[in-house]
Amino acid sequence: MKAGLIVLAPILFVLGLVLVNSLAANHKKPMQLVGYLLMVAGVLALLLSVVITVPAGHVKVATLFGKVQDDTYHEGLHLVNPLLDFTTFDLRQKTHMETAGIPAEDKLITKMDVSVQYRTMGEMAPDILRNTGTTDALIQVHMIPKLRSILREQGKGVAMSQDFFRESIQRQLQETLQLGLAEFLAPKGIQVETVLIRDVELPAVIRTAITETKKREQEVLKQQAELQRFATEQDQKVKQAESELKAARLEAQKIKELADAEAYKISAINETLAKSPNYIELKKVEQWNGVLPVYAGGENTPMLDLRKQSR
Repeated sequence: MKAGLIVLAPILFVLGLVLVNSLAANHKKPMQLVGYLLMVAGVLALLLSVVITVPAGHVKVATLFGKVQDDTYHEGLHLVNPLLDFTTFDLRQKTHMETAGIPAEDKLITKMDVSVQYRTMGEMAPDILRNTGTTDALIQVHMIPKLRSILREQGKGVAMSQDFFRESIQRQLQETLQLGLAEFLAPKGIQVETVLIRDVELPAVIRTAITETKKREQEVLKQQAELQRFATEQDQKVKQAESELKAARLEAQKIKELADAEAYKISAINETLAKSPNYIELKKVEQWNGVLPVYAGGENTPMLDLRKQSR
């Protein structure tokens, strides 16, 4: 666009100047006005070609006929050589997310999501443009291969894939990644600020085994709960049976004691009878209802009427 303005500016100015001069003798005011407008447009195009604006959080690097200039242009307005071309670099914090497979000593591949927070070093923007091109190219050429290489190397020291879930292993991975990437990328123009492990996905065979183990554990817990419930019910039944047995024993003891008391009473009565013969006669008298026997016949031959007397 800048090259087009450089070419267009003198063309517009010259065209406007020619139009104004050629029409001045004929006093054609409207066409002269068009000429002036063309001259103004040429001047504006020239101004635009020598002025650049750098937005906040960015720098621009200039090239002149393909040669990278060492000076950088920071945020603000700058007057520049209209023949320069510019490449913009974003210096704000960015996050690169990478998913990599890490083999452990058990030869199984664990997928891990890693986030790298970084910034482009503005003072090294000319070197980045000269050696790599852009920040995106720098990420693809240097950061991603180094990140995967460090992860693979660290995986060799992990015995089993499921160990990647351990907090100590993840903390060691993060520290190693941050230190290794920072040392490697700083000379190339990238400042690594933080490395975070976002997610760990175990191999399918281990996930299946864990799922089956969880199912078996749940079944065991269910069986234990059922056994506990059954044992509680049986314990309640035993306690109920013991209570009923205790009640039966008390009832039997009561009956026995009553029988013993009755037997003692009878024994005492019999003993008393044996010692007091008149007691029987007393009982007979107590049982008499007061009705005298009825006799039939004459005066000299009384007869006992054995028919049942009405009461």
